[in-house]
Amino acid sequence: MKLDESCISNPKLQNLKLDLASLSSRSTPRFCNFGFEMQDSSNFKFPLVRCSKYVVAAMKGILLLVALLALAPVAKAQNADDYRGGWRTDSGEPHTYEFSIRGATVRGVYCTYCADATTLAFVDGTFGADGITFEVTHVKADGSTAYKDRATAKFDQLNKGRLIVTGTSGAPSGSRFERVLIKDPRGPDPIPAMVSVLPKAPPVPANPSRRNPDGADGLPYIQPGPWKSALTEKDVIGVWFGFGVGAPKQFFIIKKVGSKLRGMVCGTCDNPYTMAALDDFVIEGDTLRFNILHEDWADGEVPTFYKHVTAHVGWNEMRCVTTADHQPAPPPPPAGRVPGFSLQGPVPIEATSGNVWPEWPPKNTSSPR
Repeated sequence: MKLDESCISNPKLQNLKLDLASLSSRSTPRFCNFGFEMQDSSNFKFPLVRCSKYVVAAMKGILLLVALLALAPVAKAQNADDYRGGWRTDSGEPHTYEFSIRGATVRGVYCTYCADATTLAFVDGTFGADGITFEVTHVKADGSTAYKDRATAKFDQLNKGRLIVTGTSGAPSGSRFERVLIKDPRGPDPIPAMVSVLPKAPPVPANPSRRNPDGADGLPYIQPGPWKSALTEKDVIGVWFGFGVGAPKQFFIIKKVGSKLRGMVCGTCDNPYTMAALDDFVIEGDTLRFNILHEDWADGEVPTFYKHVTAHVGWNEMRCVTTADHQPAPPPPPAGRVPGFSLQGPVPIEATSGNVWPEWPPKNTSSPR
């Protein structure tokens, strides 16, 4: 049985110029055997199937293409741990971003001089195969939107693990921008508890002498007076201070954003490893609840989790206790001791305007390591 001669004389097949020398060691490589020969008791022989050498060459080309595709590099899936947490510029204009990532949902904060609460804006976006796509909402004092930046963030492992943010500013004089961000090489400040960190590195050892977790210099806490029984947003919006004085003191900033409250905590406010976004605010009667969104640093062995804060407010003080889903409940406090830590405030957002350093990044602002 022979194939039709048109198979051999087809000019398209004749134009295939592939070397067949390696296909077969036969002395007549013009034909290939795709079939088999079998014989039964009736002496019937199944015919061999032969085809043109040009068909064989075409098949070799297809197989070679399949092999090359198999060897082609596969795009590496994005790792959220490469993106999450705080990033800042290392020279020129100050820009700091804090990304909280859960699944495909991204939220967080942006600021320039973060101790100037008027520069605080809010991140919302998505995380996927191309990195982070997000908006930054800048708000007015009443919580309405002033303008939005639109940007993308891409982790660059080959460029010393930097994050490249490109986008367009929505400010009246805004334009396109590209910002190269780094993880702060200082890492987290020491606190009374061990601090874990991302990217993976040895934890920062606990230093009990750095800050008193009670916020009262070790003395027994005495409540200043009755807490406000019916809290409002006005009672909590502003800047609250705690955990010491000088550069390491912490700013808890709470702003109105649309119909919600959002904020951040920083201290020192030039190091993204000493800041976090605040979100999920709820006011119920005399109680304020919100979450601290830990991403790339936290007290304890887990760097990424939500710390749940429950607070009462009065006498220019916010008294807070915290819990976390992965940590056991704290033991009951000794008799006469009120657990938690205290913040003082609120200072109006506008009162922090002008809290800027003469150079970026500033020097000598972090606690000794």
